[in-house]
Amino acid sequence: YRERQRTMSMNQMAQAPPLPPRQQSLPNRQQRYFRIPFIRPADQYKDNQSRKKGYWYAHFDGQWIARQMELHPDKVPVILVAGKDDMQMCELSLDETGLTRKRGAEIIAREFEEQWNRTGGREYLMQAIQSKQARPTYATAMLQQQYRK
Repeated sequence: YRERQRTMSMNQMAQAPPLPPRQQSLPNRQQRYFRIPFIRPADQYKDNQSRKKGYWYAHFDGQWIARQMELHPDKVPVILVAGKDDMQMCELSLDETGLTRKRGAEIIAREFEEQWNRTGGREYLMQAIQSKQARPTYATAMLQQQYRK
């Protein structure tokens, strides 16, 4: 019985459509940026003035996340880039996250870039590019283009 069950699972997996590649080298992928506020679990029941609010930022290059930041109150920012930090980043596609339907979540590129540069993201991404750990994205292409000028 167990062998039959395992075989069925293997057959079902074989029939499943393959996962799409995370980053395709397609031109003109849409770039979208998001900011989501969060409150630390320890501060959840405190009054509004005592709560410490953090922010989660994301840059999606097409359907997949390219850069991510977590800004925690009184902590060092967490900066992540596609390729180097995949295991710590959001694994869902943009559509799967539901972010596009969340009112007030989408921000303009300038807002994201200002925060990214302020927290050391530009340098972190450049180091990842130089060590060949960054996955090619719109962000890596733009940064490399700026350094070529």
